Amino acid sequence: MSFFNTNEKSSLRAKMKRKRVTLKSLYPRSATQLASRFPAEILTRQGLIIAGYRAFRGEIDPQPLMEKLRARGAQLCLPVVEGEGKPLTFRAWTIGDELETNSWGIEEPSEQAAIVTPDIVLVPFLAFDMKGRRLGYGGGYYDRTLKALRANNPDLCVIGLGYAAQRVPKVPHDHNDQTLDWVLCEAGANSITGKTP
Repeated sequence: MSFFNTNEKSSLRAKMKRKRVTLKSLYPRSATQLASRFPAEILTRQGLIIAGYRAFRGEIDPQPLMEKLRARGAQLCLPVVEGEGKPLTFRAWTIGDELETNSWGIEEPSEQAAIVTPDIVLVPFLAFDMKGRRLGYGGGYYDRTLKALRANNPDLCVIGLGYAAQRVPKVPHDHNDQTLDWVLCEAGANSITGKTP
């Protein structure tokens, strides 16, 4: 069942792509502010596996946050695109490890890095709303991936990362779209479900 006209989603996506390009220059300290706003209660135990991402096309940079989480005992990993229409896989990564650039221009760990299953997934977005809906690029990679991860781990915690200025009143959504448990911006954190791993 669809809750929106597909043109509505496409129109919002185009608008928010244009907007996000301007945000990094407007908020130059956003990455360090994001790291300082991470809710301590989400780290329920040592050794949690946390999937980050490499900032791409104006996405807020999660690296300062990932460095902070690593210092607090988390294990890090990054997503790897396996092909169009397929879920992402996650490979172990530590700050400073060599990365390879895939055909989409995204940096990923090499095939030699171990495949792992995250407890927490940090997800970029083009837009979000306060019901935890996120707007991505439209390829469905994160939606397919999060659905599969949640099927095996109902305690999976999904945290959307971005700028507060990316909030919209309502993100168009349908039954394929996976929602966020938390939204973390340079301005602070918002709990949608309150879930922790």
